[in-house]
Amino acid sequence: MSKDIHDAALRLVEQRKNTHRSEVRLTGIDTLSEAYGVQAQTRLIMDASVAGWKASLQADGTLLSAPVFHCDTFNTGSVVPFHGRVDHGVECEVAFLIDTSLPPQPNHVFTRSNVAPHVSGVMPAFELLSCRLADAFRSAQAHLVADNLGNGGVVLGVPAYGWQDLSLAAIGITLSLDRQVILSKRCSHPLGDPFDVVVALANHLSERNLELRAGQFVIAGSYTPAQKVRPGSKTVASFDGFQPITLSIAAEDELASAPTK
Repeated sequence: MSKDIHDAALRLVEQRKNTHRSEVRLTGIDTLSEAYGVQAQTRLIMDASVAGWKASLQADGTLLSAPVFHCDTFNTGSVVPFHGRVDHGVECEVAFLIDTSLPPQPNHVFTRSNVAPHVSGVMPAFELLSCRLADAFRSAQAHLVADNLGNGGVVLGVPAYGWQDLSLAAIGITLSLDRQVILSKRCSHPLGDPFDVVVALANHLSERNLELRAGQFVIAGSYTPAQKVRPGSKTVASFDGFQPITLSIAAEDELASAPTK
């Protein structure tokens, strides 16, 4: 492991601990291999376990991924701080729940048909956006990957287990902020069926000698543009076919009076 990878991970971990520090500028991280090295080193420094994965399939077919740690995973109804969690808003996604592990395969030949039996359910989810980089989501691709693709956490709703009967390529979503509806329409997934992203992730991880493990989840891209939220607000999303999912942002005075951990 290079000094640049170790130093980048240390700086990103420090930014997680103190969200009011100046944003991070990375140096010496120029390739995706180095970026994934930063992810791995960040996990080791934090002594964090992986609860799930964020996967982003690019137009050229490249799959970018980032682990979502248990400390960054919340259930519907949770209250989270603004800074370090939702500085850049929230997105409406679905999360696929992995029931049985998919270990690496020699030829990376995961397909829809052999991945589907490993998925037990689908949950509505909020992805929390909080990029720790100085240039935020305008940063170089390798830097975004090093920063876990700007993930500030994930809020998970109640699973639906008959997921293969659901139409996930497009889904009706009503999103409200403090009881005011800000979006209500049928939303299409930008890549069609998001399950294809799960299959691509299984192959991507296999190439890196990693696996999707039982109990983990996968978020696979947003149905909606990022929606800004504010301290003290409550966001509710209703996806057709699912129970509503809710997220509250702590008020600034609640943050100020909270004990230091």
